Amino acid sequence: MNLFDVQHKLIADRASEAWYRIRVAGPSFHYRWEFGWGSEGNFSNVIGEHHSHAVCREEPSLTMSWGMEVHREERRDLYFGWAQEFVDKTVHAFWVDFFWNNALIDRVELCQIDGGHGTIPIPDAGLEVSDFETAVAFLIHDLEDQPNHDHPGRYLDGIGAKRVRDQDRGGAGSA
Repeated sequence: MNLFDVQHKLIADRASEAWYRIRVAGPSFHYRWEFGWGSEGNFSNVIGEHHSHAVCREEPSLTMSWGMEVHREERRDLYFGWAQEFVDKTVHAFWVDFFWNNALIDRVELCQIDGGHGTIPIPDAGLEVSDFETAVAFLIHDLEDQPNHDHPGRYLDGIGAKRVRDQDRGGAGSA
């Protein structure tokens, strides 16, 4: 199994039924932490973690975790021109991390929009999102059992986002 196959066959081309979502509470051991030293001495603190996890049914070496906020509290609420039409204009960015045998192999940055009703990739300045990021947004949407009327495609179409081939991932997610 190589990274190309994982990105194409196991992530972008699979629906939520191909994943087993772990719904039991407890630590995932995929943390964000800060450490250093200061006037009080050395410190080490957990400052964030993913809230959800799933395992690929076909290939259990592939797991994913999502929900860890990209930005710390001081930058948590983001605002973009494309989100101004929503009732709640704030955008909350979070990571979806993919692991192979617990080693990080890929990361996608998604965001919650419209008061948490929608999940989409963050469009670039030209309102472009990659096909792979969009496939991951649909996967997360479905794994979280969100209503069908709030699917990522509706929101991306509503803001006028253009879906483009993901060159870095060899076109994963493109038809």
